[in-house]
Amino acid sequence: DDTWLLQKKNVDELREKYDLPKGKKLFVSASQFIERKNNIELISLFKGREDFFVLYGEGHLQEQYESYIRHNKIDNVILRPFVDKSELFEIFKAADAYITLSRKDIFGHTILEAFACGLPVISSDNVESALEFIKDGENGFLVNLENEEKIKKSMDLIDKSMGINAIKTAKYNTFENSGKSIYEALKKEYGE
Repeated sequence: DDTWLLQKKNVDELREKYDLPKGKKLFVSASQFIERKNNIELISLFKGREDFFVLYGEGHLQEQYESYIRHNKIDNVILRPFVDKSELFEIFKAADAYITLSRKDIFGHTILEAFACGLPVISSDNVESALEFIKDGENGFLVNLENEEKIKKSMDLIDKSMGINAIKTAKYNTFENSGKSIYEALKKEYGE
């Protein structure tokens, strides 16, 4: 039984430990701060929402992200630098959902990492691993970047209770299976 991963007591302690917002739905993501990751659009979706978003990462667009957040008075989005994997996994455990709206990713490892931590995932349909692993409404939501309404609805509907299905997905999709998926995605993208 993997429900120990979803215990509320542990979530509260971890939010305290990592200075994460308490009492609200918390979305997280880990990403390079580059154009392809589409983080400005992702940040913009949180304007006027009651939930919080913490984006872990670094890159040449960091100042642009900070400026965008200030200029648009988005006070529920927090940028943090990359952390090591063990800390990131604890942060995932403390969150309610993982979200990525990348324009293109052959294989997003963080999706399976989030699943393994009991996090349901919202991902754009431009992430190959999302196409393979997300079961809409069960362990997360697959969204099209052109459909902002579905993205926002998915953000409203996603729930930590989907976490047990996320864990089941991660258990089935081992590194060996992931390697095969990466190979197939590369083969599809670049030919044999």
